[in-house]
Amino acid sequence: MIYIIRNADGTIKFFAERADDLRLNPGETLDLSPLTFSQFAERFTLSVAGKCGETIRAHVGDPAIVVEVSCPEQLTVDVDINGTTETLQLSQGKATLQLSTAEPGLYIIQPADRKAFSAAGNGLLTVEVLP
Repeated sequence: MIYIIRNADGTIKFFAERADDLRLNPGETLDLSPLTFSQFAERFTLSVAGKCGETIRAHVGDPAIVVEVSCPEQLTVDVDINGTTETLQLSQGKATLQLSTAEPGLYIIQPADRKAFSAAGNGLLTVEVLP
């Protein structure tokens, strides 16, 4: 069982295996889930070449960055890329997303539905395209 801490707007702030010393801020709520920590974390994951939860760096002109999206048991999932939502069709719970390296910049990718999926750990990916 895990504890899910939600912000006042219902979005997932974080989740944890223990809550003995947890103090909620005003407006935050606590939910329980029968899933294990790993099971909950794997409900939505983002990776590049098997790397999760870290900043991926590329240079202008490198091949496009291929982001692997995993969201088991779903047919589609909405992904937020720098504030723009893109709906991905999933095949067996997986899809890929290509990011251009034509110009320098930063991509911040996370679940668009932050009430259903956490943007912590493997649910958040930052890709930096350097000059």
